[in-house]
Amino acid sequence: MADAKTARDLFRDERVGEPLALYEKFFARFAEIFRETIDKLPDIASDPVDPALVASLVTGRDQQKAFRYLTAPPISEDDLKALADTTLAPSVLASDPALAKRVRDTVMTILDPHRFPWMIQPRRSKDPKPKAYEIEQAVIASAVLAAAREVETHRRTTSKEGQEQAVKDLLTSIKFKEVAVRDIPMLTAAPKPGEFCGETRLAGTRADVVARLLDGRVMAIECKVSNSSVNSYKRIVHDTGGKAATWYRTLGDAQVVPAAVMSGVFSVANLENVQNNMRVALFWQHRLKDLAAFVKKVK
Repeated sequence: MADAKTARDLFRDERVGEPLALYEKFFARFAEIFRETIDKLPDIASDPVDPALVASLVTGRDQQKAFRYLTAPPISEDDLKALADTTLAPSVLASDPALAKRVRDTVMTILDPHRFPWMIQPRRSKDPKPKAYEIEQAVIASAVLAAAREVETHRRTTSKEGQEQAVKDLLTSIKFKEVAVRDIPMLTAAPKPGEFCGETRLAGTRADVVARLLDGRVMAIECKVSNSSVNSYKRIVHDTGGKAATWYRTLGDAQVVPAAVMSGVFSVANLENVQNNMRVALFWQHRLKDLAAFVKKVK
């Protein structure tokens, strides 16, 4: 209970102290892209469709994201591919007007009417030109959407990568050797005792760090960051607990040690469930020395 509170407090301190500069950077980047994209809306909507224009709108990660974020709500890359029933490869769209039209039509059909009222009928036929303030409002609203999502993605990515690196550094500090990542369908493919590797497939499902303990057992370590008690169910019960069941079933109860290193906000009830019923060894990132002690005492 005390460690869960400590982890929650550390999470709060990190989020409150997170620099506004990160959001500002993403906002400025997307505001520029949206300003150019919104200016092209009449051309995008006109027929016949311009395949080269559509291709340019999906060229590059940020430009493609801006194009997808014209919709209400923003549409994911996978959803756009599925709805348009086509690839988003610029070279393909540029050479195939029919495919380019499907992508264009998908986005324009669910274009946000609140951000782009001048593009919605009957306004478009009566007063097709947007006012300067409408354009500015649309740019700001769109850039806010994209920048906020970028910050969220950045948080998840950097938190997970930082956690994984902390685990690797800890193992290295107690004389474990990092080796090349390899697929581990069975125990014989795992690193040797005293070795570990980064994210890989273990018995058919992903593990963030795989270490071979000195007694020969494989320790599969999941790195989990949660921002709420509700989110912790997915992170620790569904994901980690589900993988642990697979590893125990496939590799054998006596051969594998499922574990999780955690930071952020977790439900104590979820942790107790995973630890007691799903047999997952739990370690807090702010107490990684506990993981070191566990690994060192195994002979």
